[in-house]
Amino acid sequence: MIQPTIAVFQHHPAEGVGRIELWAERRNITLECFYAPDELPASLMKYQGLIVLGGPMNVADNPLWMRAECALINQALELPRPILAICLGAQLLATQLGGKVVEMPEPELGWQQVSINGSQVLAVPQWHYQAIALPQHIDVLASSALCQVQMFRHQHAIGLQFHPEWDSKQMTQLQEHFADECPFSNTLPQNALHTEQQNQLEQFLFALLDQQFKSA
Repeated sequence: MIQPTIAVFQHHPAEGVGRIELWAERRNITLECFYAPDELPASLMKYQGLIVLGGPMNVADNPLWMRAECALINQALELPRPILAICLGAQLLATQLGGKVVEMPEPELGWQQVSINGSQVLAVPQWHYQAIALPQHIDVLASSALCQVQMFRHQHAIGLQFHPEWDSKQMTQLQEHFADECPFSNTLPQNALHTEQQNQLEQFLFALLDQQFKSA
């Protein structure tokens, strides 16, 4: 049996796949990472799925590499291939579905609570200054007090505004790279609450990945 391969678009050296790598190892799935803007595949035909990670870029800038990446996201939508898009990735996905990205009155920084499907409340890492506005026909699956669209689904594509992939190692990398700008510097000690939050994030993310890439 051929081992499935999922393409990953990464936008910043400190924002890697995090705990997605552990999920892929356990499921015998290969992640092939491309570092935008310098590295993007010509096509997604040979991949069984696409993951688009976050980054500090602003969608409104729309440089040439971002347009090329959006063209690949569109290709994944049309083929079709399952997509998981996170933060910047979710914002790029939303624009290809007829949505837009708008400035927030105040940013979401650090650990925040989101409500999933109107019932489950999950503490998640947040670091964003813009929010997503979607057409009415797209399902919104999670929201927070400051941001109505925290998770959305359209057919075989899911967008997340928050970061369930950020494990403790990833947060340490963010803190080392961004120093005082990083909103997680006071959450790095491995206290019981932080460990429980990370465990819940892992369970949520692994279940989501299993569902999204079950046919990969």
